[in-house]
Amino acid sequence: MREATASAPGKVNLLLRAGRPDPDGYHPLVTVFECLDLRETVSVRTSRTPGIRVDTTVRRPDGSTDRQATAALGDLPVERHLAARAARLLQRLAATGPWAQTASGISIEVDKRVPIAGGMAGGSADAAATLVACNDLWGLGLDDAHLQALGRTLGADVPACLVGGIALGTGHGDHMTLLRAGEDPDPAAHHWVLALAAHGLSTPEVFAGLDAVGGPPGGWRPLPDVEVDLVAQLTGPADDLAGALVNDLTEAALQVRPGLARTMDAARDAGALDVVLSGSGPTVAALARDAGHARALAEAWRGTPGVADVLTTRGPAAGGE
Repeated sequence: MREATASAPGKVNLLLRAGRPDPDGYHPLVTVFECLDLRETVSVRTSRTPGIRVDTTVRRPDGSTDRQATAALGDLPVERHLAARAARLLQRLAATGPWAQTASGISIEVDKRVPIAGGMAGGSADAAATLVACNDLWGLGLDDAHLQALGRTLGADVPACLVGGIALGTGHGDHMTLLRAGEDPDPAAHHWVLALAAHGLSTPEVFAGLDAVGGPPGGWRPLPDVEVDLVAQLTGPADDLAGALVNDLTEAALQVRPGLARTMDAARDAGALDVVLSGSGPTVAALARDAGHARALAEAWRGTPGVADVLTTRGPAAGGE
């Protein structure tokens, strides 16, 4: 029996620009991710029983277990679980190497802290952590570039969760350039408050809404180059980020979930430096000046209609490790 453990972070998009879909329906993206100190932890171990088994525990912001969400994920077919799909990729490589006799069966335990279906790449973080853990488990020696290439086959956000820090994503948002590494502790950390919704949003539904209205406000346009000045702004202190956060999916998400507008307005009214929808939503991220300001924003947000829970976190955080 062999065992390995790894973790990977969730994310918020500081910038998300979407282009006109290609003939296959995929949207080119220019996005800047910030990975957050909100991590999925994955433990993998070899098993004498052939196949892949996944057990998931969902943690609430207060650290307690969300039994209902855990049970729902337990009903998810193994072939749809990103952690299982990631393990299968490396299982095939291990089957041809010196650890072939240990590669037929594997059990995976996922400790989830990133909100489910919240636009924060929780499933992608599961996959990223599993890739790192399985690479260690079987001593495959895959480098970062190889792991990112495998991650791209699993989902557009997986490479970002592997890279961590603040990173530029191009292509479909899955080709990464690191802009600022994640550090712990980081005296210049960005402090975030996250408003969680009771129910998730479907990413395909939000993108379909974007297509239905002819693109972002102002219509489809060429995707911008991320210039040096904007990179400096997005990687600088929190005050520099204010006014620079952009998400082209916001209006489409508001069409599906109109109540999110009230959630965003409540954070602005409470004094957030800036507010942005995380990915395709429904999680809303409010930027704070510091940890004390984040706690104050969290208290002001609690009880707002449509806000199921509130948590505080910070970034940029390290990638898969």
